Amino acid sequence: MRALRFPVPALIVLIVFVTALRAEESALFHTVPVDLTVDVLKVGSAGTETLATDRARVFVGKGALLDREVTLRGKNSRNLRVTERLRVRAELRTVGVVESGLTLTLKSKVRVLAVAGGGRLPHEEIRRSETLEISRGASQLVTVYESPDLGDKVTLNVKWDLVQERGDADDDSVSLELSARVYEMGGSGETLLADNRLVAVVGHGASTTFDRVVPLRDGKGAKRVRQDRMEITLTPRFLLGRNLSVALEVGGEVVTLTPEARYSHSLAHQGNYLLSPGLPESIQLEVVSESEETEGWSRIRFRLEVSGSF
Repeated sequence: MRALRFPVPALIVLIVFVTALRAEESALFHTVPVDLTVDVLKVGSAGTETLATDRARVFVGKGALLDREVTLRGKNSRNLRVTERLRVRAELRTVGVVESGLTLTLKSKVRVLAVAGGGRLPHEEIRRSETLEISRGASQLVTVYESPDLGDKVTLNVKWDLVQERGDADDDSVSLELSARVYEMGGSGETLLADNRLVAVVGHGASTTFDRVVPLRDGKGAKRVRQDRMEITLTPRFLLGRNLSVALEVGGEVVTLTPEARYSHSLAHQGNYLLSPGLPESIQLEVVSESEETEGWSRIRFRLEVSGSF
C-alpha cells in the first residue's frame, strides 16, 4: 500500500489513527502489533494478476491507509482495446485480535482517473465498507471495483500475522526515556514519593528501586518501623511511530518491625501497556496489614504512573 507504511520504500504512506484500546482490555494482544499484508489483484477472464503487494505493522485498535494507482488493460465487448487508470484507497482499522483470528474494518474508495479506448469516465467514487474476520495464517478477498467495460475486478487479498518479540525491528538501538512515578493515595489526596527516570532500548529492561522507612508508635509509645520497598522494571517491547508497548514488572514488600515480631507483605504486579507521548498509564497497588493494632497501620495504597518520551 503506497500507504500502509511498510518496510517497502516507494510511495508508501502510513497513517496511524489515534484511537487506542486500553491495555487492561487485553494485556497481551493489544500491546503486540500485527503485520498486515495486502495484495492488490486484477481478477478477470484471463486469470489473476498481482498488481501490488504492501505491508504495514500496526497495534490493535489502530489502522493504516492504502493509497495506490493501478491500471487495467484489455478488450471490451466490441473488441476494442480499453485502458483504465484507477486510484484505490482503503482504510484498514484493526478492531480486535485473539490468537486464532483478527477482526478489522475495511472502507474503500475507488476513483476512475482516466479511460482510453472507449467507455465513459464516471464522476463519482465507488465506495464499499466491509467487516472482516480473518484466521491467523489465512486470507480474505474483498472486491473493491469491477470494470463495466472490461469485466475485470480489482480485489484486495488481506492477510495478517502477530509480530514476534524483537522481530526484525530497526529500533532496538534507539534510546527511550521512561518515567515511573510512585504516589501514595490517601484520604486527603496523593503524595508523590518518587520520580524515577530510566533510559532503555527496545528488548532490554531498565530497573529502579523505591525505598522508604516510616516510623510508627503504638498507644504506649513503643517504637515500630515500617519499611516500604519496591523494584520497578520497564522493558520496551515494540516502538511503532508514536506508540510504545512496554512490559512492567513490580516486586517488593512492606515490612513492619516491632519489638516482638516482623510482619511482611509482598508487592507484585506484571502487565503490558501501550504508551503514547504525554499520556501516562496508571497502576494501583494495595497492601493490607494483619491488624492496625499490631502493626500500627491498616492499609497502604500506591499508584504507579508510567510514561515515556520517544
